[in-house]
Amino acid sequence: MSKDNIVWEKFQRAVAFAKEKHKGQLDDSGKDYFYEHLWRVHIAVGTFVDNEDIECAAILHDIIEDTDTTYEELLEKFGKRVADLVNEVTHEGKKDEHGYYFPRLKTADGILIKLCDRASNVSRMKCWNRHRRQNYLDKSKFWKSDGPENKK
Repeated sequence: MSKDNIVWEKFQRAVAFAKEKHKGQLDDSGKDYFYEHLWRVHIAVGTFVDNEDIECAAILHDIIEDTDTTYEELLEKFGKRVADLVNEVTHEGKKDEHGYYFPRLKTADGILIKLCDRASNVSRMKCWNRHRRQNYLDKSKFWKSDGPENKK
């Protein structure tokens, strides 16, 4: 949230909406999903930006994937910028040629939210089995280095 403790009305509504929509949802370790994941993503994003729409999108980033919420509902409640960012970071099951979902990321703000989302997931993967952890880490390699391993 804002560095000078200004309370954002839209952000407060986004928090209440996310809490209600994700009510009862637990993460893989059985902890409250809102606080263990969504709030962490918001906190991480907030270390880099001080923008209400971006932080709303961070707290709402899984709402289309995990609930019955639609893009249109987000558009009506939170405006085009928030709805577009949430939609940008929402995967629809479409993979690129490498099996990754990241080609939809088109803006720096969307990339920031997705990176913070992935970092939160990686930090909570201790309870995952080895195969699932490796699969997730492999799918997280959405950038390529120019290192010798990528030279032909």
